[in-house]
Amino acid sequence: MIPNRAASRSVPLAVLALSLAGCGEPKAPPPPDFEQERAWASLVQQVSFGPRYPGGRGAGRQAEWLMDELKFRADTVYEQKFMGPGEGGRPVPMSNVLARFRPELKDRVLLVAYRDTRRHAEGSMEQLDRRFPTPGANLNASGVAVLMELTQLFRQQPPPIGVDLLLADGDGVSREADFAGTRHFLASMPGYRPRYAILVQAVGDREAVIPRDSLSVAGAAEATGRVWAAAKALHYDSVFVDAVAKPVENAAGVLAAAGIPVVVVADREYGPGNVRWHSIDDKVEYVSRETLGLVGRVLAAALYAEAPAEGSAGEKGR
Repeated sequence: MIPNRAASRSVPLAVLALSLAGCGEPKAPPPPDFEQERAWASLVQQVSFGPRYPGGRGAGRQAEWLMDELKFRADTVYEQKFMGPGEGGRPVPMSNVLARFRPELKDRVLLVAYRDTRRHAEGSMEQLDRRFPTPGANLNASGVAVLMELTQLFRQQPPPIGVDLLLADGDGVSREADFAGTRHFLASMPGYRPRYAILVQAVGDREAVIPRDSLSVAGAAEATGRVWAAAKALHYDSVFVDAVAKPVENAAGVLAAAGIPVVVVADREYGPGNVRWHSIDDKVEYVSRETLGLVGRVLAAALYAEAPAEGSAGEKGR
């Protein structure tokens, strides 16, 4: 259930920033307000493009829109085009959308969401429905929507640490794709070592429950703890629950294998019995703006409580 939003406002943001930063003076000012209505509009806009499976018309329209939005917010924006395996292994054109904030800082955090959807809704109950593409409201427009609204905050108030944004193509399409977008990004950035990454996936369900991922607990315990501490301080611990779940099949494993600690922020069930996961019923009406808002506020609180390590300034990013 979505917690009482009024309760979350009982914690002044300045106090929250201080508590997350530790004793003494706050390392960074509190974050700007995360506007859940703008995040919701971003999700609706993506779904309006139609299915966004790699190589499809909807994916191209989505990429153009993302690039147009980000060029007014980020210091650097570019589209990374490549050929990757689609369903059945057939090569199809794909593209990652990348953005950088405060590229002069060496000390960085990587934010990741999938931007693609499934060409066939194999999670649908009815066999005939599996021929059709998924609308992709929760999987995967929700993660993109939350991160896109965070970029609005970064424009208003630069984060205290360098931030890289990866909206990956070919990561949610099928097992055959093998997280092609994340793999291509890492191959293009040899030696890239952010402080940690946050992977945001399936964060729109009205009844969202987000446990700590065991991969995150093992490899990114400190960063994971800060994110869940932010959720608790905001009274969102009924969504960001204090439980550890087995890893799900996603790009977190690819990032971890490359030596990057990963905080996974992902709901594990979508609808009763997971009935809407990769199905034709992954529609806007089953997604909650309140869930987008609370996830965004938690991430904003955690990110703005970060402080660059000494000597991190002065080196230009790639």
